[in-house]
Amino acid sequence: MQELFARAASLLLGNEVDAAGDHDARRILQALEYASESGNRIDSETANRAHLLIAASRFARVFELASPDAPSLISFGAQFDPALADPLHDGSPMVGVSGVGLTLQHAFQGCIGEGIEYLSQLQTGTDLLLKPGVDDWAEKLGPKALELVAALSERRVQPERALSWCRATRLADGGEVWLPADICLRRPPAQRDFAPPSPLSIGSAAGPSRDAAALHGLLELIERDAAGLWWRGGQLARSIPVQHEAGIAAEALLRQLRHGASVPRRTWLLDITTDIGVPCVAAASCRADGSGFAFGLAARPALEAAVRSAILEMCQLELADAVVATKRRERGDDALNAQDRIHVQRAAIDADQCRLLQPVAEYAAHLPLHATEASVIFRLIVQRLEQLGIETFCLDLTRQRFAVPVVRVIAPGLQLEPSEIVTARLQDAIARTGGGATYTGGVSLI
Repeated sequence: MQELFARAASLLLGNEVDAAGDHDARRILQALEYASESGNRIDSETANRAHLLIAASRFARVFELASPDAPSLISFGAQFDPALADPLHDGSPMVGVSGVGLTLQHAFQGCIGEGIEYLSQLQTGTDLLLKPGVDDWAEKLGPKALELVAALSERRVQPERALSWCRATRLADGGEVWLPADICLRRPPAQRDFAPPSPLSIGSAAGPSRDAAALHGLLELIERDAAGLWWRGGQLARSIPVQHEAGIAAEALLRQLRHGASVPRRTWLLDITTDIGVPCVAAASCRADGSGFAFGLAARPALEAAVRSAILEMCQLELADAVVATKRRERGDDALNAQDRIHVQRAAIDADQCRLLQPVAEYAAHLPLHATEASVIFRLIVQRLEQLGIETFCLDLTRQRFAVPVVRVIAPGLQLEPSEIVTARLQDAIARTGGGATYTGGVSLI
């Protein structure tokens, strides 16, 4: 398959391939709906697709999975060696990624894009990091960022060693700042100043353009903030009107996804939008008796798009749960890793009894984001965050080796989920409600 992906990329770019390979490569392009209609002209979309195929050719494995609960879901998985990014990571364990969609194209792009995102975050030997002069940069950071830096400094493995810093851009004015390197890049364990308190994937994204990647990363931060205030903060979710176009679209999508499933699942929607106003949705599902709780999260400029993305992610998690159940059945509990155990604990929640999974009969106010260009939507959301006193920073992590735009967005004032750091936003939510653990027993969502 690796060789076939490479030949398909070559064909897409208009290069010659041998007669035998041409047929198979063309079939790959047709299956992914990548057949070029622009003749010999290589536009940005075609180039991006070719780069995805080339990346896939370098992965150790790319495979397809079938979901018993959503037979119409298309899912790809892949594994790769982190040393693809740089020899600094020789000897690191293989990394797995996945992607889902209603078409082969969307699932493939989601999977390979997630792999490129991970690889692009890995530190390389040419990345410029700063050691001394920490105090010189502190005055350029706002209060929330300074609080984060202070919390990270306390987590240093060697307290006497100065932090390493990475260059970033402050989005409010385009000014240059420096942030702790270990929340910006995936560094070899021996070089880390501290263990990152939350997954570095949160706020990072690959996309067909830099603007698209940046918007996707920012939306993920807002999604995880909403999830944290809901699940750990105890903020009750709101309803989505059945007659709303988002609710109608959800019903149609679920009928398509669930068609042919042998065991029915109940599915419903929760609006977990916060004071930011960007539509955030949690899609939830369970078996008829309330067991097997699974969920999906999404923040998007429009409620309908958030609903659609949340449902697809929910189906992806249902598939992951099925894989964990198979591992457990065939090899026992000792075969489960830490993430598998979180899956098992979360799926054991009785969805009918958990108050956080029952939406209240009121509706959230959503920020009007009527623009269509990613760059415009991105600026509008950044401005909204500024109004709430939340700084945002951006790093362009695009690597020439992969040639796919990758951007990391950092917003220290937002609550990440999961995260070992509790922000003022989460503290305030817990103080108002008593916290989500009242309903969840402290079981982790992610």
